[in-house]
Amino acid sequence: MNLESQLAGKARLFQRAGWASAQFRGALGTDAPYRWSAALRAAAASLLRVLRAVVSERPPKPLRPRGPRSGGRVELCPLSSAHRWLLRFTVLAGLFSAVSLWACSVPVFRYALEKWPPDTYRATVFHRGPLSPAQEALARDLTRDGLAGRLHANVSLQTVDLAQNPAPELLALWQQLGTPTLPWLIVRYPQASRLPDHIVSGPLTEATLKQAFDSPARQEITRRLGHGDSAVWVLLEIGDRKRDDDTTKLIETRLNYLAGVLKLPAIEAQDIAAGLVTVPEGGLKLAFSLLRVSRTDPAEAAFIQMLLGSEADLREIKEPILFPVFGRGRALYALAGKGISHETLDEAATFLIGKCSCQVKELNPGVDLLLAANWDKLVKAQIATDQSLPTLPTLAEVAPETVTITGGADKATAGSSSATLMPFTLRLALGFAAGGVIVAAFWMRRR
Repeated sequence: MNLESQLAGKARLFQRAGWASAQFRGALGTDAPYRWSAALRAAAASLLRVLRAVVSERPPKPLRPRGPRSGGRVELCPLSSAHRWLLRFTVLAGLFSAVSLWACSVPVFRYALEKWPPDTYRATVFHRGPLSPAQEALARDLTRDGLAGRLHANVSLQTVDLAQNPAPELLALWQQLGTPTLPWLIVRYPQASRLPDHIVSGPLTEATLKQAFDSPARQEITRRLGHGDSAVWVLLEIGDRKRDDDTTKLIETRLNYLAGVLKLPAIEAQDIAAGLVTVPEGGLKLAFSLLRVSRTDPAEAAFIQMLLGSEADLREIKEPILFPVFGRGRALYALAGKGISHETLDEAATFLIGKCSCQVKELNPGVDLLLAANWDKLVKAQIATDQSLPTLPTLAEVAPETVTITGGADKATAGSSSATLMPFTLRLALGFAAGGVIVAAFWMRRR
């Protein structure tokens, strides 16, 4: 299967793969007045790993029988295909029965804008011996006390003196760069993304530094999201005018259609009261816009590398690539070539405007972009009243409800309305009950 065909179904795969784990994580969710303890967070993470192992299509790795050479490991009895499917059904049925009891009515794009702080990119300056005063000033601009801090860019700085026996992982990183002129700056993706590439690699100069966290396209994305766009669809052009224009026409036509038929979920009073959203009921708007970026624009070099490195093999795609960007600059996933279709556009759009259920950002598809933006200020500017944003803990999630679109119909209907938030103790009990189902399932598997 070629890369184009793989990317054509990427939206469906993300939503299908994310749905089951999202449903499970929602079972241990909590509303605004409550915070998770460290133990509860650890338990939730453990249960999630267990669920993934149980429902995996891959057979478990065989273990050696108990004995002096096996270190006491036990061989698991193989399960028949029928038993495996029965086990999966039992676990998922127990989880979903508890999860269906609560959700929140805030659309994904709005919850992400208000509650998901962007991950921090990692800037590293390699040098040998002390930096000169001018070099120190440039490096300081990558900190909160410098230009990056004044522009509210999501980047942090680490300096590495090669003359001071740096840590092995930093030395290995330096060796991968070859032998560039010192001091040398690289900017890597956030650690949470687990992406190995870097978006900037160059001498420590003012031009390299500014290109790292700001560019005209990123300023425009920030402006549009800050003014209320639900998502900015960034089209990375291939350089073929006809193909780029044809792709643009397809996207704009479909986005205009979706803007006319999709309906935002009604924000419920208890979600406003709980601080899950800061706009009043009826205060949200549905707005999609397209931003074209030339792949050969030197001013966007770092931004282009950031987009192409957000998923494996994107650099090999010689087709226009589309990135839906929402929230505080989070790229959902890439659609490329023939993967840019009515179906994939519909799925991405309905995910973004569907009911978010207080999701944990890191467990959802997408990569945060490096932008210079004071998001808290931009969010407050959208609010009619001078209400300050509450600080909330990260909450667990269930899958956002999506909208069913039928052909060329003029209407789209949302799924079932969300239930009211349940008391924390009851949700906690149901969450651990779900965990008990998983433990029982593993006990059955060992027998």
